[in-house]
Amino acid sequence: MKAMWIIARRELRSMFDHPMGYILLVVFVALNDFLFFRSAFLFGVATLRPMLEFLPWLMLLFVPAVTMGALAEDIRAGTIEVVLAQPVTELELLVGKYLGLVSFIWLGLALTLPIPLGLSLGADIPVGVVAAQYAGAALLAAGFAAIGMWASSLGRNQVTAFIVGVAVMFVFLLIGLPPVLMGAPPAIGAALARLAIVAHFASIARGVIDLRDLVYFFSLAAIFLVLAYGALMGRKLAPRGRTLARLRLGTAMLVVTLIVVNLFGRRIGGRLDLTPGKAYTLSPATKAILENLPDLVTIRFFVSSDNALPPEVALAKQPVNDMLADFRSAGGGNLRLVVLDPAKDPAIAEEAKSLGVLEVQFTVARKSEFEVKKGYFGLTVQYAGQHETIPAIQGTDDLEYRLASFIRGLTREGRSTVGLYLEPPPLGQQQGASYAGLEAALGENFEVRRVSLETDSLDPGDLAVLVLAGTPYAMADSVADKLARFFDGGGGALVMGRGMEIQAVRDQMIATERSVGWNRMLQPFGVRIRNDMVFDLASNHPASMRGSFGNVLVSYPFWLRSLSTHASNVNRDIASVFLPWTSGIDTTGAAPGSITPLLMTSPNAGAEERTAFIDLQRTEYPPVGGRPVLTAVQVNPGASGADSVPSGRLIVVGNPDFAADQWIGSARQNVTFVLNAVDWLAQEEGLIAIRAKDRSPPALVFEGERTAALVHYGNLIGVPLLLILFGAFRMWRRKRLTRRTYTVTTQPEAA
Repeated sequence: MKAMWIIARRELRSMFDHPMGYILLVVFVALNDFLFFRSAFLFGVATLRPMLEFLPWLMLLFVPAVTMGALAEDIRAGTIEVVLAQPVTELELLVGKYLGLVSFIWLGLALTLPIPLGLSLGADIPVGVVAAQYAGAALLAAGFAAIGMWASSLGRNQVTAFIVGVAVMFVFLLIGLPPVLMGAPPAIGAALARLAIVAHFASIARGVIDLRDLVYFFSLAAIFLVLAYGALMGRKLAPRGRTLARLRLGTAMLVVTLIVVNLFGRRIGGRLDLTPGKAYTLSPATKAILENLPDLVTIRFFVSSDNALPPEVALAKQPVNDMLADFRSAGGGNLRLVVLDPAKDPAIAEEAKSLGVLEVQFTVARKSEFEVKKGYFGLTVQYAGQHETIPAIQGTDDLEYRLASFIRGLTREGRSTVGLYLEPPPLGQQQGASYAGLEAALGENFEVRRVSLETDSLDPGDLAVLVLAGTPYAMADSVADKLARFFDGGGGALVMGRGMEIQAVRDQMIATERSVGWNRMLQPFGVRIRNDMVFDLASNHPASMRGSFGNVLVSYPFWLRSLSTHASNVNRDIASVFLPWTSGIDTTGAAPGSITPLLMTSPNAGAEERTAFIDLQRTEYPPVGGRPVLTAVQVNPGASGADSVPSGRLIVVGNPDFAADQWIGSARQNVTFVLNAVDWLAQEEGLIAIRAKDRSPPALVFEGERTAALVHYGNLIGVPLLLILFGAFRMWRRKRLTRRTYTVTTQPEAA
């Protein structure tokens, strides 16, 4: 063991005793930083995913360049026989060199740590996710290094070792790409998907360290180290002797064993969820629902075999199976899970059809042709003769919430009613904004009813919450009186309105001041929707604009990425909400203690009143005030103790469109915010903790352009430059030491 660590230290030190080691590190870090910052700031989110997407392909060249001379150079120079003549075994030599070179590669990964440190200046970086991502990168490097060691053990030519290493690593990356998986036969494609590096690395990159992924990477490294050991031992044995045959047989059996462990490792459970709020682990609210089931609930999972599904869909089965197993475990004896394959039994297919789970068509590209495959990938939740169905599972991002809401809705008695008011379309338009997606999402837990403020009674005993979407110009006295009685009776309302009118004038987008009918209703609460258009120069969403060479993404300050204050159950686990063309909220007249800010801009924001040119081509904006602008607030009058304030709950957002169908497709957090708001208003907050699991990265908002430039160029130029200076100094110092004349430093003993 001691000899192994001595060899590892020597191998690591030798990489820094030669200019090639510094060259490899500089090229790796510079390329990594360039590829990352090319897109990182454009989308305005603090995540390492852009780096991790390119990292396997950078490793494809970096790792073989590091490992190609590990054994090949010693074989070429004949020094390997000299080393093995010492009290060092082949295994100690192999593992020692491997550990030394892996340490060098890990050092290269460590030199990219200034990236997350720099991003932390503009966002609250989830440390657990970053730790898991670097752990995944370290495992990827360890697996690739083992492949490189094996390639280096095959002969005396370093170039050959480099080419072989690149080729084998490329195969492991290639078999995980969608075009290859879709082009292979189903059975082969499913097996390739499990053997590919990409899926296992992407799993850890989410922030979840799964035991199955650890088994995969450790077995991958072990397989190629065993092969390298066999090649090393085979060099000193007779070409056709029995000993060599036994060595090859033993090596083959060990490799087959490791492959079997790799394939069956996917059946092993256990994971460490390091994401904020444990986004990939059942929340306490879900467990509370499942632990208190009044009677038996059955989940019937209708899924085709792996051979009948495209590989990318078959891969999605594992996380779904994991979640369903977690539900079964948390539900104890009151939750039963049944997995059925309708293709094997016509009776099961008929049952799936009757429950609403239909056969889905998948289009697969195979051998330059499109093949249509059919399969099942849906489920139903059954309780007391009732059921809720997911005809086709699209992923696991919202699966926990949907299952928990289904179970909660089926097992509880009665559901609250939400009244949905949609502003009539303006004159000259046939229809206004569509809120069908929001209406469907609300319908999973509430009875949703379209209401008319003019004709309906608005009884708080009948309607728990009003969702008011749109901005009327005025409010009749009769409507104001009904709304006042609604709030006095304890009703709650979500108000979504804007204080500016958007129109196109001579090919330019202009926003002009307008009256806001909701402000009459909001006046007793001391809240007002302002007549302005808010812009944010730091925290905004990119928009697509036509350029000289096609469409390009540009920063658009009037599309806010409004930052969450995390001050309420409504927004505690939400990072930001996308608000296009938004007005600010004035709370100066509110009772002390009654207002909870929910969403606000960054300090680099301002607002324009009366008229605002909101065209995409605009580049100049008024000076910002250095203070955030409120864009959404929560009003809880009971917290203020004021008798003159209505007793109902209220949430006001300065935007009527952010939950419309036009926007929610690309901004899932918008629907989450609205659903959380309705749950809070209805005082049914059990599902908020489940739904609010936000797996999207936090918004990246720097204090100024100088800070952003420092992070960008400090990584892109500063880190490689410091590495070059350190390498030059060490090479200069080493050269001076080699020129010194050898002298005896000890005095001879006196006679």
